[in-house]
Amino acid sequence: MKALRRALYLTHRWLGLGMGLLMAGWCASGIVMLWHTWPQPDARALAAVPAELHWPASIPNLRDLDKDKRFQAFQISMVGQEPVLTLTPEDGPPFALDLRTGHAGRIPPEDAASSASRYARATGAQGQPVFDGLTTDDQWVLDTHGRENGFYRFLFPDANHIQVYVSSLTGEVMQATTRTTRLWAWAGAIPHWLYPAVLRRHPALWQQVVIVLSGTGVFLTITGLWIGVLRLRRGSRFTPYRGWHCVHHISGTVFGLLALLWVTTGLLTMSPGGLFHSNPDVVSPLRVTGSVTGAELQALLSRLSDAAPSGWTGVKSALVSGHAFLHVMQASGAQRLDGTLTPAPLSKEQLAHLLLPKGLIRNAESLTFLPSGDAYYFDRPTHKRHFPVWRAQAVDGTLIYLDAQSGAVQAMLDQPARQSRWLVYGFHDLDFWPWLREAPTHWSIALPLLSGVLCVFLSGVLIGMRRIRLMRRKRC
Repeated sequence: MKALRRALYLTHRWLGLGMGLLMAGWCASGIVMLWHTWPQPDARALAAVPAELHWPASIPNLRDLDKDKRFQAFQISMVGQEPVLTLTPEDGPPFALDLRTGHAGRIPPEDAASSASRYARATGAQGQPVFDGLTTDDQWVLDTHGRENGFYRFLFPDANHIQVYVSSLTGEVMQATTRTTRLWAWAGAIPHWLYPAVLRRHPALWQQVVIVLSGTGVFLTITGLWIGVLRLRRGSRFTPYRGWHCVHHISGTVFGLLALLWVTTGLLTMSPGGLFHSNPDVVSPLRVTGSVTGAELQALLSRLSDAAPSGWTGVKSALVSGHAFLHVMQASGAQRLDGTLTPAPLSKEQLAHLLLPKGLIRNAESLTFLPSGDAYYFDRPTHKRHFPVWRAQAVDGTLIYLDAQSGAVQAMLDQPARQSRWLVYGFHDLDFWPWLREAPTHWSIALPLLSGVLCVFLSGVLIGMRRIRLMRRKRC
């Protein structure tokens, strides 16, 4: 028994020397993330980016728009001086078509610069954008939708050092950072998620590194809790230790289980062994949207060109069960049109009629209108959700959230995703109930708890540093 206890002490000691600083960093960065999360574009500035669409007199020959091919999404936007159609096939990468020439390919950087300029001016930035190349793996776009197609990066040499990333296919501003948001990310999200680009560019390697390190942290915390229990005293002195050893023992006794919970749920966010991994086919938006053929799209484009509506700043598809609807953006607001360009407001009855044959709802009562969040779909500091939405529950239990105006898919959650919401993210983020997600309440609860866990690991780091100094002195 004494040999086992000795081995336990030595394992915890030397493992703590290597892991203590990392785990203290996780806690400190978690505190930063209570206020500063991953950089995101400013919503008001994004609204200033779209320009009014100028329709061509006639639709050119779109040789790359195969009439027999099926598409699950499309959109039309003004990029520089050119209207551009971006298409997402059922299979294969998205591609863009210039509606004046019919040519396919990336939009020119000089046209994308106009989108970057409008965004930057809306934030108060001055000066002209400086083109800084095409990127797919910049530090700030590693998880941004569409990065595999490439983003143009533009720099603005003003006081805020704004960087704007524009899609090379659609001309949309997809990401924007300032010097301040980048600095806070280096203090918060990047160390907390182990997100330096040099590692995150390799998703499989990054996942394994996080799993191994967080798994080691779980083992370290368990051994610490075991030692802490073994060293408890019933007498007048609660602990046999003094100084930082005393702080480490007491803080570990009080906050150790919470530390173990956070490290374990951090490990589980990586879905080790496929645990809590969603089925891609079940949560694919294509399951809801269906698709349309290239021939149907060409007919729709001809109607748009003939009508040449004014005041539109963008058109996005809003397909539901293979039926084509348009979500049209205008300065006065947005509206939903059907394939004949007739206003078609989305109603519960229409949505139920489209979803029921595909088993995406059990019955009309399975559709619920949500003006605000529910237990699964709600705003997070790192992810703002769109409201209002319709929530549909499919026959297989999948929860589907659709934009209440356009019908566009906002989120799909199968059983593993719903389980991880409660068993993983609920504990890790402390967001079980709406009142816990309110900023003042969340801060007042999370900050003391994070500080207590930080004390556990930080005192362990100080003990380790002291032991290293003692070992060096003995060698001398």
